[in-house]
Amino acid sequence: MTIDEPNYDRMRDNLMREVRRRRNRSRSPKRVSIFIGAGVLVAATTGGALIALASAELRHNSAYCYESPSLQSRAQQVGDPSPVGDDRVARAIDLCESVWRIGVLGGENDGPPPNDGRIHPVPELFVCSQRDGTLAVFPEEDGVACSDLGLEPLR
Repeated sequence: MTIDEPNYDRMRDNLMREVRRRRNRSRSPKRVSIFIGAGVLVAATTGGALIALASAELRHNSAYCYESPSLQSRAQQVGDPSPVGDDRVARAIDLCESVWRIGVLGGENDGPPPNDGRIHPVPELFVCSQRDGTLAVFPEEDGVACSDLGLEPLR
């Protein structure tokens, strides 16, 4: 072999070494992708389950207080993160009475409570169940009932 002749054996060895190196490198990303995919699947499933549980608890511990007996009226969501007792209806009425008492509902105010120190009037309230199980609390007015609003009565 002369200096001008190519060394085919060495070239073949170099080429085969490069092929093996790239093949080994390409296997690692596949494994990593599989593990990442599995991790994302587990995280998504766990997250979905936690959201479903949190949503059920939120629905159980919260209510919507409406300003008039209409689902289109102004509403304020209220909740009790650490409920005491099992009477959801009584708790919802108490929370909504508080919203009325401080003036969030029932006044001209369309923002935060007026903070005027007054105790605002609280109408008689009735409670219905919305389709998702959340309680809806309305002021009694003109004999409107839950069935008129397309909701289920509770009390």
